[in-house]
Amino acid sequence: MNIAIVGAGTGGTNMIESFSKIDEINIVQVIDRSPDAPGVLLAKKLGIKCSQTIGEIITSNLDLIIEATGVEKVKKELNDTFGNSCTIIDSQGALLIMTLVKRDIVVLDKLNNQMQAVKDTSSQVQDHLKDISSSIDSTYEINKKLNEISKTSIEYIKETDKIIQYVNNISKQTKILGINATIEAARAGEQGKGFAVVANEVQKLADSSESFAKEITNILTKLTEEIKDVEDVAKNLSDLSERQVQASSKVNVAVNSLVDQVS
Repeated sequence: MNIAIVGAGTGGTNMIESFSKIDEINIVQVIDRSPDAPGVLLAKKLGIKCSQTIGEIITSNLDLIIEATGVEKVKKELNDTFGNSCTIIDSQGALLIMTLVKRDIVVLDKLNNQMQAVKDTSSQVQDHLKDISSSIDSTYEINKKLNEISKTSIEYIKETDKIIQYVNNISKQTKILGINATIEAARAGEQGKGFAVVANEVQKLADSSESFAKEITNILTKLTEEIKDVEDVAKNLSDLSERQVQASSKVNVAVNSLVDQVS
């Protein structure tokens, strides 16, 4: 709809400001005697044609003339000159229109502010989701390293078990050797006393080796249990990370959908 506004005072300025925000309304001309009227200055800023006399109004493409001066003489002149060529609304009708337009604009501004708030919030949520996703990736890497360490530790423990078994075998052989040496020392009688001392020390060494091997075995058993606990924690951590990834993905989809609907 193409309109012209006659009067660029406070009322006319408010109309220009409000109507310029509505796509369906095109202000083609503003008329006021004063070139410094606030409505004229605003119209020039918006690229709207301005004139100083009613006679300069071009009605060929006008649908509506709004009289915003409230002056009876101006109203009469408009009706006499253009009453047969286009619709004329006086200041009272214009005031009614302005009241309705302002109410709609206030509602529209609130909606725009709310939509902007939704967009801003959505943007922040997406940033937080990126941070969560990044932390999940880090958690996944930590979990991966834990699993690798656990597997490596288990392999080392298996190798150590072999060494302990070897030490146990040596201990058993040493103990048998000590027992045999003790028997031989007893047979030798007085001449075997020195050999008996050596045989006794060999047996002590065998006992110590066996005891030491048992302690190491106990430690390795406990270590294996601890590593098993680490594996369980790593698995739980992996499951948790997976759930976080799925939850973040769903939230991201929901946020994008909300932004699309708002847009």
